Order: sequence, then structure tokens, then C-alpha cells
Amino acid sequence: MSEQVRWEARGDIGWIWINRPEKRNAMTDAMWKDLTQLIEDAVPSGVRVIIISGQGGSFIAGADILEFESSKATAAAAQASFASVDNACMAVQSVSVPVIAAIDGFAVGAGMELAVACDFRLATRSARLGITASKLGITPGYGHIARLWDVVGTSATVDLLMTGRLISAQEAYAMGVLYQIAEDNPALLDASGVLAELLVQRAPLTLSWTKAAVRHLVTDTLMSRISNDAQEATRCFETDDFRNAVKSFREKRPPVFGNQNRDR
Repeated sequence: MSEQVRWEARGDIGWIWINRPEKRNAMTDAMWKDLTQLIEDAVPSGVRVIIISGQGGSFIAGADILEFESSKATAAAAQASFASVDNACMAVQSVSVPVIAAIDGFAVGAGMELAVACDFRLATRSARLGITASKLGITPGYGHIARLWDVVGTSATVDLLMTGRLISAQEAYAMGVLYQIAEDNPALLDASGVLAELLVQRAPLTLSWTKAAVRHLVTDTLMSRISNDAQEATRCFETDDFRNAVKSFREKRPPVFGNQNRDR
């Protein structure tokens, strides 16, 4: 387990810290795999609630875009890389204890997808959230879209995915994305801890059954297509639009999309 994804147990509460502040906690494939492992190991360790937060003023600023050039050079490689994000989100959704996302700074792309998979989301007033796939010429997988739709509804899902805009904490709260807004990072961590302590006092089997029931509602109605959709979503990584978007990110300039390699 790397120092970039750290575990800290405080009594009945387990804290997972994303610790890559120099990259605004952009996640590599290895970090997603470490996160999945920590979540899977949490319940056997005896914790009753998990809190995920970032260090250095950011939650998770998405996947590491510069890693895309090596890990997502083909659709097959992209599908394997997508699986590391999907597995982490599914682990959060499937683990039997409540998971809280404590969001400071940026929760962007896969960072917002992970936050939406959590049971509760708290954020600082200065936080910014969004899914910017449309700026990279790619698309989130069906499961991520399904979770977002379940939280914010059709109109807001279309808005966020098509525009790729970042929204404020206040707008996210109005959409129903956030449970609570805190003034700053210390207040955010305090509020997350207070919520976690409240959940620890509730009947664990009731919380587990409630979480499973809600998960099955989403799974049964929306997520049966995840495996079939994976190939479709990852085809975006073979387009010139995607390659140009990564190049423009590296060169710090806006991307220019040409609708190239379109096959439908």
C-alpha cells in the first residue's frame, strides 16, 4: 500500500486519506486499486463508518490525465484502466458500512464519480465539483451515469455531463448532491466526524440493510448494462479527439475537437 492512499483508524471510524497534493490528488490506476483494497479490508478491521477525504486542499481532481497516454492507448487498455475506477466505486457502494465523502477543493471527473458512490457527501464552501469528460472527448461508464442520475435527476445529469462545467458547493447542495456545507477544511473534518459518530450510534444491521436496499434499487433499474457498456465507453480512448485533448492538457491550451474517428 502506497503513502498516496492512507488508512487511519480512530475507534469505530476509519479514515481514508488521498495524499497526492502536488497533483491535487489526481488518482493513478495503482491508487484506485489501493483504495479498493482499503475499503474491502475496512469491515473485517471492525470499523462502523468510513470517511474518505483528501489532503492538501483537494478531494480528488479526477484520474491522472498524463497517465492516460500510457495506460489508455487502446480501448482494451482503457477498459482495464476503467475497471480500477469502477471497482473502487462499486466497493464504496457495496461495503456494508456507511461511507462519507469529505470534499475540500476539487472533486472532478472520477473524483466526483467516487463521491456520488458514497452514502453522504459533505463539502467546504469553496469546493468545486463536476465531471469534465466532455472536455476530454470521453464518456463516463453507464454505472457512473446511473449513480449521478439517481442523485440529481435527468436534467441535471445532462447538464453536468454535456457542459462539463464545475459547480459550486452551494449549487451542489441545491441539486441534492451534498448533505452539508462547511466553512473550511477544519470545519469539514469536524462535521464529517460528528456525522460518523451519529451513525456509529445507530443499529449497524439497520444501516447495512438500508444501504443494500437502496443499492439494489439503483442496480436493478439502471446498472444491469455496466458490463455491456464498458466496451462502448472505452472506444472514446481510440479517437483523435481524445488524443488531441490529452495533448492540449499537457501543453496547457484549450482542446480543439474535430469529431474525428466517428463511426456512428
